[in-house]
Amino acid sequence: MITIDALRVRDGEQTPLDGVTMLLTANAVHGIAGEGRSVLLQAVYGLLTPESGRISAGGRPLRRRDMAYLEAEPHFWPGLTARDCIDLVRRCNPASDPAPLLKRLPVPPDAEASGMSPAERKRLALVLLLMRHKQVLLLDEPFRGLDVESLFAVQRLILQLGTEGRTLLVAADSLTPLDGICDDLYVLGGGCVRGRYEHYEFQRAARETGFAGK
Repeated sequence: MITIDALRVRDGEQTPLDGVTMLLTANAVHGIAGEGRSVLLQAVYGLLTPESGRISAGGRPLRRRDMAYLEAEPHFWPGLTARDCIDLVRRCNPASDPAPLLKRLPVPPDAEASGMSPAERKRLALVLLLMRHKQVLLLDEPFRGLDVESLFAVQRLILQLGTEGRTLLVAADSLTPLDGICDDLYVLGGGCVRGRYEHYEFQRAARETGFAGK
C-alpha cells in the first residue's frame, strides 16, 4: 500500500497540490487525471519536495530506488542512438532482455534517439524504463504522441504489468485511454482530490468531472 497523506506542493505563487490524500493498493493500476497530475508523480518520485504531507509504502518512506519514472516528454542526450541507450541500461541491468519489449514497442535501433518522432521517443523511454524491473512505475502521459497502434500496445502492456504484481500510477489528460486498464481512478482539481472512482465507474467520472468526450 502506498499512502499519500495530506500532500501539499507549492510552485511559486501556485499550489498545485493542497492536501492530496490517496490510498493506493499494491499490485494495481491507478489512473490519475486532472490538474496537478504530473506534479503528483514528480513529488512521489522525489523530483519535487512537498511543503507538507507524507508519502509512504507499508508505513515507511517510499524509496526512489524502488520506482521508475516516465517523463511526459522524454529527452535523450544528442548523439546517442536507440541502441546506445538500450546498451547503457543493460550494463546496469545485465539480466534484462530488451527483445520482447522491442517486439511490442519497436524503435529504429540506429536512429539518434533525440531526433526520433514523439511516438518513437515514447516507445524507447518505455523500453528503457521496463528494463529496470522496478516494482512501482510512475507513468506520466504514456499515451501522449502515440499513434493508434502504439497506444493499444501500451494499454495492453500496462494491463499485463498490473497482473504481474507491479504498482502503477498512470497520469493522462483524458479518461479515454485509462478506461479498461485501471483498477481505480483519481481525478484531481483545485489542489485536491475531486473524486475517486472504481474501474466500472468511468462514465460517472466523466459526467461528474467534465472529462466527457475527451
